[in-house]
Amino acid sequence: MLYEYLKIFHIICAGILLTSIGYSYHLWKGMENKQITGEIFELIQKQTWLLIMPLSIFQLASGFTMISLKEYNFSELWISGSVISFMLVIASWFGFIYFLLLSQQISISPSKSAATFYRRAQRGSLWVCKFSLVFMIFFMTTKTTGSA
Repeated sequence: MLYEYLKIFHIICAGILLTSIGYSYHLWKGMENKQITGEIFELIQKQTWLLIMPLSIFQLASGFTMISLKEYNFSELWISGSVISFMLVIASWFGFIYFLLLSQQISISPSKSAATFYRRAQRGSLWVCKFSLVFMIFFMTTKTTGSA
């Protein structure tokens, strides 16, 4: 019974987490307007610390708890691949936030080459995040053990 409730909360939190990342991405795409760049940055930062961070910690904790409740082996490809992909999603998201922070600091004394580099680094971090997310979903849907 605990496993079923945990699985429901795990799935709901995953949906909120992905929606939050998607919304932050949508806000980032709208940062071309220079008057609201600071406000959008603050929204993305708040969303990261208030939603994305706590939910990602819960995802890891609930995922490992469900693995231990079902007594799955971590060496199974679908489990290790999912966990590694999830960690890469979160790491690349923090890379995105880091380069976003640096770009906000450089906006005080704008340098065209630095701004271009940070924008490309943000875009690259988001691409890594997207591909890692696709791999994570792939690993989770190709589960080869008994039904959960």
